[in-house]
Amino acid sequence: MQNEESDVWMQDIPVAKLSPSCCEQDQAIRVDDSDEDECVDENPPTNAEMRQALDILKRCEHHRSKNFRKQYEYEHYINALLRNNCRQATIKEFFNCYI
Repeated sequence: MQNEESDVWMQDIPVAKLSPSCCEQDQAIRVDDSDEDECVDENPPTNAEMRQALDILKRCEHHRSKNFRKQYEYEHYINALLRNNCRQATIKEFFNCYI
């Protein structure tokens, strides 16, 4: 029963009209299909857009370099606390064996 319903449903789709419209949309989206993962736009970004993107990247890198030292020190502090906590737990377990 389901096969018959799907056959009727498939017959209702106008494939001749659907295929050209899909191809037109696909051509508008992708220029080069040689690499499936890579999608190339037909309209490359303008110089102003590229400059704006570069400025944003520079600001992010500058911000990251300022906070890098703080984050590095904080991570080392947390790791030292974790190591000390593990050592303390091991010492407690060692002495609890004799109680």
